[in-house]
Amino acid sequence: MNFQPAGIVLAVTTFATIGLGHVMVRRFHALWGTRPAPVFFLLSALVMAGAFATPSNLLSGVLGITAATLFWDGVEIYRQEKRTRREKAARRDVGR
Repeated sequence: MNFQPAGIVLAVTTFATIGLGHVMVRRFHALWGTRPAPVFFLLSALVMAGAFATPSNLLSGVLGITAATLFWDGVEIYRQEKRTRREKAARRDVGR
């Protein structure tokens, strides 16, 4: 039986990028609103291009996961804006 570290590396990459992305979305939205979203989309495209360009399958997988997570973080910034507006409206209604 051969040891294949790729699965572990890809799993750690997935969990790490999702965890960091969650924190980044909340902090960036609190500081700058939805303005960072296009940056996430651009970074996602650049990292995905790197995933296609690299000859290493493992590195390509890591970059692909990172690109997908960056893209989703861009989407989540807009969704965070909607959640924040709903929460503010709910708090405002409770005070009436």
